[in-house]
Amino acid sequence: MSSTTGNTIDQEHYPTPHNLVKALVDNLIIKPNDKFLEPCRADGNISNQISLPDSNKYWAELREGVDYLKTPFPPMDIIITNPPFSLTCEFLEKSLDELKPDGALAYLQRVNFLGTIERLPFWKRVGHPDKLPVVVPRPSFVNGKTDSCEYAWLIYDRGNRFPFIKSGVSNLKWNKVRL
Repeated sequence: MSSTTGNTIDQEHYPTPHNLVKALVDNLIIKPNDKFLEPCRADGNISNQISLPDSNKYWAELREGVDYLKTPFPPMDIIITNPPFSLTCEFLEKSLDELKPDGALAYLQRVNFLGTIERLPFWKRVGHPDKLPVVVPRPSFVNGKTDSCEYAWLIYDRGNRFPFIKSGVSNLKWNKVRL
């Protein structure tokens, strides 16, 4: 993920920093029989930190021939991903449809994703996230450099799975040192 116009990495492959995932997952309640989905697995930086058996983990990854938008999944308890920016609306709508009534969904996204006029009909359809912890400091996705904009986890928390993250806008501090 990068805010640099016209300089996007092939297939929008911007791996989520391990410690940024850890900061989120440390605030997540995972039940032993939960079903987890990572719609854009990439290198597995998110799914590898979810403490569930592999049989309860589902994923999609274009580089491995599994297109999330074309693949049906059963209802999920937890969905977490760093989606391709250009397909976030489509991914988010599909994920919300696949989320159980008491589940939780978290998408890493630029804060400015919330504010474009073209997305007003989208937000009217899906509603705004319950929780929006802004990531502090800015993450570095590639080449050790931070991006030029702020990021947040867009969290839809239907079952209070993220009880330690406040409703509305807050901050999520994380350590940039890689695990």
